[in-house]
Amino acid sequence: HPAFLGYVGEKPGSMVYATGDLGLIDGQGFLHITGRKKNVLITAFGRNVSPEWPESELLAQPEIAQCLVVGDGASYLAALLVPTGEQVSDVMLQKAVDQANAGLPAYARIHQWARVRPFTVLEGLLTGTGRPKREMIVHFYHTLIHTLFKARLST
Repeated sequence: HPAFLGYVGEKPGSMVYATGDLGLIDGQGFLHITGRKKNVLITAFGRNVSPEWPESELLAQPEIAQCLVVGDGASYLAALLVPTGEQVSDVMLQKAVDQANAGLPAYARIHQWARVRPFTVLEGLLTGTGRPKREMIVHFYHTLIHTLFKARLST
């Protein structure tokens, strides 16, 4: 299916435009963008997970201001969580993660997480429009991310 009908003044075409977005068309014919192809995490079990999916569930929780889901090549997913304020305790964050996980299948649930300080443009972790720079955040928190996966193996 073409991405759109075309440009004004040009002949109609049937080109599909490679945007890098992943999506699905529902039963009513509406397109839903589910993530970015370059962000897909492939778990150790071969499941493809768009991190935007569990991230949207996490961000729907009032205790979570920002987050980033990681787990490419791992047997489970983990998350870096920025709480909405210092008054949000780790117990409250865990309850928020549990609530988010309730809306996800087992392979897309968060099994480990860490509280981190806010992602900022100044540190190079957000774009000018406020979107997370995944590669930069993963690089910035590389050691912490490693411990999230190592911790699960030792328990």
